Amino acid sequence: MSSPTHPEVKELNPVDFIQLQHYIEYCRLKVKDVLREFDADGRLASHRHGECIDEEGFRLFLKTYLEVEDFPVDLCQRLFLSFQNSEPGKEDAKEVFLKDVSCYFSLLEDGQPRDKLEFAFKLYDRDGNGVLDSSEVDRIIAQMMHAADYLGWDVSELRPVLKDMMTAIDADSSGTVSLDEWVEGGMNNVPLLVLLGLKMTQQDGQHLWRMKHFNKPVYCNVCQSMLLGLRKQGLCCTCCKYTVHGRCANRNPAPCTRTYVKSKKETGVPAHDWVSGNCDSRKCEKCQKKIKSLQGLTGKHCVWCHSMRHDECADQEPTECSCGALRDHILPPWAIYPVIKERPNIVKNGCSGSVDDSELNTTPDGQVLQISPVENTHPLLVFVNPKSGGKQGERVLHKFQYLLNPRQVNNLITDGPGPGLSFFKTLQNYRILVCGGDGTVGWILDAIDKANLVVRPPRRCASSGDRKRPRSLSAVGGRVRRRGSDPDPEGH
Repeated sequence: MSSPTHPEVKELNPVDFIQLQHYIEYCRLKVKDVLREFDADGRLASHRHGECIDEEGFRLFLKTYLEVEDFPVDLCQRLFLSFQNSEPGKEDAKEVFLKDVSCYFSLLEDGQPRDKLEFAFKLYDRDGNGVLDSSEVDRIIAQMMHAADYLGWDVSELRPVLKDMMTAIDADSSGTVSLDEWVEGGMNNVPLLVLLGLKMTQQDGQHLWRMKHFNKPVYCNVCQSMLLGLRKQGLCCTCCKYTVHGRCANRNPAPCTRTYVKSKKETGVPAHDWVSGNCDSRKCEKCQKKIKSLQGLTGKHCVWCHSMRHDECADQEPTECSCGALRDHILPPWAIYPVIKERPNIVKNGCSGSVDDSELNTTPDGQVLQISPVENTHPLLVFVNPKSGGKQGERVLHKFQYLLNPRQVNNLITDGPGPGLSFFKTLQNYRILVCGGDGTVGWILDAIDKANLVVRPPRRCASSGDRKRPRSLSAVGGRVRRRGSDPDPEGH
């Protein structure tokens, strides 16, 4: 494909980007692996001219990175054109900067945010002196904006957030940024971490942020002003629906809901966990009157029973939370408590040996979480493969993290089945739900056989099928949602 880019080629559109994400989802290589092929001794070195690559080199970059022989020619041309347009005044050029291409794709692939920040920095640090000037940082930010745009973000909201980050990083106004300053600034910028694909951990008080589009007026829980824009206007917590502007996510927002109590004495004491705002036009469970909009945060909703009340009604009786229609399936925070981890005798006696803690559900200070089940309930232990069902798995994961306690919901890609089975191991009455393809189901059944469970609970498998048949997995979320009396008005 050595023919030049034609001016009549259409610009990249959201449908193209969805198609590109589909390819990236299944690729095994990293961008840094492909870059080596463009080194002086690499097999693609002839397509590199200084810091640039030609259109044929770009096509081979995609072919190598995505490991496909039949990548659509028209999509390749539109992608190439988009990188040309990212350089002002070079619309007629027949080449694009390899660093810009590499930075862009590194933002979209799986990986840790710190690694991505370091990779982008070193990519543009031409002389290797550990410092970037303002123009080089601007090029990194430009590719971040480029990626955010096609991820559906409202980039007008992200741009000032990144600019503020750069101002804070360059405290001495020297116009340069070191690697440590760049990484520290990025790792403390919530919207940027979400863009980089931060895999949030289920720690008490930490929101599980994701960028979201709202189809009705929504107000920020921090500044209390409306979220504006036509695309993804702000960040929303998957678990508690706490909602903020991108710029407000860095302003010490209120912590997320608790997922366990602090001691065994607090177990068995059910209580609502209220989050303010965005209950407009819903009916108050207490007085049965409509919650009217006051052009700001309106009403409160409970994270666990999903009931909604006026602000003044939220403090009235009953204060005990029933967990609503999903009571039989939820493991509420007042049923989970921490205990000090016991050290086995082999360690106490000073003998050699190591203890594998990878399958323990622990608190940040190292205490082990245990379950004191609520009577007459059958908590649901959920395993989800986010990559199953054409990304329906990721949507189902978010749904269950909202409907249940996040500690009941296990991401198989990051955690595997061990921690979940270990957490529920001593329970008598519980259920297991597996959401994934045939391979995922077989994996979990094998893990159950090896776990030596006290009770072998009933199991339900929701198969996601292949890429062309993702419907059954999405139906699981729909069935649970209907039983929960529309707990998530946004439908996510």
